[in-house]
Amino acid sequence: MKFLLDTNVLVSAALFPDGTPGRAYSLVMSAPHAVVICDYTVWELRRVFRAKFPDRLAAAERFLSGIAPGIHIVPTPDTVTGVELEVIRDRKDWPIVRAAVAEQVDAIVTGDKDLLDAGLPHPQVLTPAQFLNHLLTPLP
Repeated sequence: MKFLLDTNVLVSAALFPDGTPGRAYSLVMSAPHAVVICDYTVWELRRVFRAKFPDRLAAAERFLSGIAPGIHIVPTPDTVTGVELEVIRDRKDWPIVRAAVAEQVDAIVTGDKDLLDAGLPHPQVLTPAQFLNHLLTPLP
C-alpha cells in the first residue's frame, strides 16, 4: 500500500514521538509500504515551526533530514483530474489532495478535520489511530 502523511502528523511526530502520530510515523518508517509527502508539506511544516515553535526550528530541521531516507518527497502538482477539491472546506488542504491523487496513494494519514470530513471516495482518509489499526490488524 502507498500512504501520504499530512503536515499535522509530521509536526506531532516531531514534537511528541510517543503520541499516536509519532507511533504511526515510526511504524510506517519500518513497514514495507511506500510513503510519500509532498514538497508543500515540507514548506508547511517549516512554516508551522517558525510560527508556533520557533525555539524548536533546529529540531524540525533534524526531523526533516531524518525522513528523507524512508519517505519519498514528491512535487505538489498544480492540477489533477478525478477529484472534486471543492468538497474540502479548507483550500490549504487542496495541495495535499492533489499530491495524493497524482501519486496514486491508497490513503492520506491526517488529523485534519476538513480532510477527514470531506468524504473523498479515493484516496481514503485515515486518522493516525485508524492508520495504526490498519497496519497492525492482520489480514483475514
